[in-house]
Amino acid sequence: MRDLGLLGTNIEALAKQGRVDLALQLLQNASEQHQTYHQTERFLRLLEALSEPLRQELGFQRIYLQTLARARKPKDILAWFESNVPADGLHLYRAWALLQLNQNQQALEVLQGLCEASVPDRGLYYRCLGMAMNRLKQAGWQHCFEQARTHLQGNALGRMLLDYGWHLYAGGQHAAAHATWAEALTYLENDPYYLAWTHSNIGYLLLNNEPDKAERHFLEALHISQKKAARGFRSRALLGLGIVRRMFGELQRALQAYQEAYKARGEADDTQLALWGWGHILRLMGRVEEGLAKLLHAHRINPEERWIELDIAAAHLMLGHLEYFEQNLPYLRTLPQRDREKIVLGVLEAEWLRRKGDLAQAKARLASVETNHFWFREELGCFPLLAQAVQGAQPGLRATYRVEVNPYGRLEVRVNGRAVPLPAVSKAGELLVFLLVKGGSASLEVLLDQVATPGKNPRKALWEVVNSLRLALGWKDSVRSVGKVYALDPESEWVFPTEPPLDPQGQLLEFMPGYYSNWVEEYRQQWNVI
Repeated sequence: MRDLGLLGTNIEALAKQGRVDLALQLLQNASEQHQTYHQTERFLRLLEALSEPLRQELGFQRIYLQTLARARKPKDILAWFESNVPADGLHLYRAWALLQLNQNQQALEVLQGLCEASVPDRGLYYRCLGMAMNRLKQAGWQHCFEQARTHLQGNALGRMLLDYGWHLYAGGQHAAAHATWAEALTYLENDPYYLAWTHSNIGYLLLNNEPDKAERHFLEALHISQKKAARGFRSRALLGLGIVRRMFGELQRALQAYQEAYKARGEADDTQLALWGWGHILRLMGRVEEGLAKLLHAHRINPEERWIELDIAAAHLMLGHLEYFEQNLPYLRTLPQRDREKIVLGVLEAEWLRRKGDLAQAKARLASVETNHFWFREELGCFPLLAQAVQGAQPGLRATYRVEVNPYGRLEVRVNGRAVPLPAVSKAGELLVFLLVKGGSASLEVLLDQVATPGKNPRKALWEVVNSLRLALGWKDSVRSVGKVYALDPESEWVFPTEPPLDPQGQLLEFMPGYYSNWVEEYRQQWNVI
């Protein structure tokens, strides 16, 4: 039902007439029609606006708790239980909320105290049971998820598979997790938020072995996040892109991804990771003072994330603050030692030893570090004298880009061999090809005349197109503005075929199909591509 305001009025009227059963049936029907994350948030606002007598009804309580769970509001559920005494079966939603907050033993105890016949949602019951048993390392957790499958369909099944896949992934069953998430995609097609989430999960799963495929999933999540219903996931998709582009050594593209992730204003942990990434890339670029400021900002968001203190120490060491590093080293050694932290700390200690003049000990310290990882290459690149001493050469971080643009047939753009998500027809694509046709640059006046969309503010419209192209290509300097001239990055290689190829039937492929600007039509005529 689209008009939730009218629905609320009708429900209140029925309740006042004493027809509560009918009012609750209308609510149940509406609940079934509001399954996606975005729809659930809207429906929740309706529920919270209804009068108190209706809210005390058992049927309402079930719908309300179910909606809070779909809207991912575990703290609200627990707060509700503190001031209400519901039927036993509704404690299922309390168990779900406890699981979201990692209170796993308590959640399992709640679940074990439920009579299966009394729970309002057996699919959720088995899903929660599987989650709790997995986290508490109890056998049979996968069987619970498989039982949940038999009670679910559509969006609910997709959400269960999203959880199931995560627990498989966390347990090292990556192939099974990939297959589970791939299946989830089919059930979440009409729920942009969870669809983006699933693509992002697959992206992280593929990072180490297939980063190019991982990038495609992150780009798909980013594309989906353009929809209002999935806007909350934009930051997380950009964080994934930042990691991929770091792995390829594309620091400028990684920097833009982290900056855009910060601008997206996601959840607090996403914002912290965006600022960390921003600072980390600046540090890798040698802009250490700027990077340190971002790292300190990231740490202030949640000081309990102590691992960021290692990056802060790295920045101080790069700046030559040897005393700071020595004073903090005993503390740094107490930080949780995940794989990345082991590598970074090893490189930092080696650099500290080198600066103290003990090169032999520095080499010995590095010998204990996992070197076959991009984390090692990144960190060693921050200390070129150490890299020179132990490797005889500085590790190379790619600084330039090769951009291939094919304007014949469907417009295709690749950066370093990987596709850029430009639509087949877009002003950004037109601007890119126009600049290439003009040798890589054009004046503001020419662009306003040939490319800009006519309107009240053509300069603003052109700036938006330029910004859109920069975002698509992935780095700010891909299109530079100097004075009144826009130019493609002269430090990058731009590959642009000047003659149209033939299609399988031997006909010349059309130049920029779907584009009808005057300059495009003239260019087609010049090459006799009709």
